[in-house]
Amino acid sequence: MKFGLIAKDIHNSVLPRTFSVFSNEVGVESSFEIFNVKESELSSTVEKCRSELDGFIITMPYKRSILSYADAVDRSAEQCGSSNCCLVSNGRLTAYNTDGWGFIKDLQMKGVSVRGKSITMVGAGGVAMSLAYNLKINGAARVDVFNVYEDELKRLTDKFGDPFVPHMLTYEGLKEAAGHSDLFLNASILGQVGYPEYENLDFLYALKADAVVYDVNYSKPDALLPTAARGLGLRTYVGKAMSACQGIRAMEIWTGKTPGDACAMRLVSELG
Repeated sequence: MKFGLIAKDIHNSVLPRTFSVFSNEVGVESSFEIFNVKESELSSTVEKCRSELDGFIITMPYKRSILSYADAVDRSAEQCGSSNCCLVSNGRLTAYNTDGWGFIKDLQMKGVSVRGKSITMVGAGGVAMSLAYNLKINGAARVDVFNVYEDELKRLTDKFGDPFVPHMLTYEGLKEAAGHSDLFLNASILGQVGYPEYENLDFLYALKADAVVYDVNYSKPDALLPTAARGLGLRTYVGKAMSACQGIRAMEIWTGKTPGDACAMRLVSELG
C-alpha cells in the first residue's frame, strides 16, 4: 500500500517511522512519501495522491482547504471543520480528522483520562477545534478556553457549547483557571519554532501538584512551557507521541486493521 503526507514545509516528521512500524505490526507492505508543496501546487498534488495512493495525511496550512477536494466528509472532519487524513478508495476521497483522537489516545496510554476533569486550553484554531471535539465526546467536565482572537474563540465555543467557557487571553485569567484545572493544554502557536513564547508562566504555580501539562507542539525541544513545567515537577508531555497515535486511527481507516497498544506504546516510548 502507498501512503503519504501533504505539507508545506515539513522536514522532521515522525510519520514515515510511524507508518513503517504500524504497517509491519498489521502485516501490510507500505511506502510513505512526503509532498512539500506550495499552495499553487496543492490541487495537482491532491490529484496525484488520488490516483496513486491508498491514503494520505494533510498538515497545515492545508487542513481546511482539503475539504473542498473530498467526495465525502466523516463526522470527525465535519465537526472540526478541517481534515488531516484522507482515505483513497476507487478514486474517491473521504476526509477524516484524527488530531484529537491521537491526543486522547496518547493521554490514555499515559494513564490520563479527561472524563469529569477540568481543563484549561490555550488556543482556538484548527488543532484546538479537533481537541475540543474529542474533549467533549470523551466527557470533560469543564474547559476554559483562552485565545487572542475573539472570532476564533467564539467559533469554537459556539460550535461545541457546554462545557466550553470562552476567555480572551490574559495571564491573570490563565492563573485563575489553572487553580482549578486537572490539565493545562497548549493548543496554540505559542512556543512553536518561529513564534513567540509565553510571556509569563506564573500560572504554572497555581496548578495542583498532580495536574498534567500537555503542549501539542514539539518542534522546539527547549520551549519555555514544557521546560518550566518539568522544572516544577509537573507531569509534562509534548505532542510528538500524539502525532504517532494519530497513525493508529489512520491505519484503521486505510487498512481496516488496528495496531496493538503494545506496539503503539513501544513507538511512543521510542519517540519520547
